[in-house]
Amino acid sequence: MLVKEYMTSNPIILNPDEDVTKAFNFLLEKRVRQAPVVDKGELVGIVSDRDLRMAMVQNLKINKLTVGFVMTKDPVTITEDCKMSDASKILGIGKFNAIPVIEATGKLKGIISTTDIIKCFLDQTDEDNIPLITK
Repeated sequence: MLVKEYMTSNPIILNPDEDVTKAFNFLLEKRVRQAPVVDKGELVGIVSDRDLRMAMVQNLKINKLTVGFVMTKDPVTITEDCKMSDASKILGIGKFNAIPVIEATGKLKGIISTTDIIKCFLDQTDEDNIPLITK
């Protein structure tokens, strides 16, 4: 199974100049935990709701705190033709919640998250007719 089968295409994105509080509220509204950060069409980072929340708590007196200040710059990325098993290893080893998926050109194509990995695992389990709960 490949990443392109489970990734979220055209994910919610943020701009590095976005205000941290507005970005946090936007992620809450959209019910996502992380978002790629894109500037002028280029992937420049990734930020999680936790990154934003911690920044707001720790920097209450900074008025112009931006996503670009708290994001992870130059994040680990994968391509859509990567195997799901490899994507899950990368997520586990790096302790990431999500990885941006890019095209060969470097353009953002989507995002793969731990939730997507779990869905893939459940699909495999269902295909094998293995009971999820045993007594």
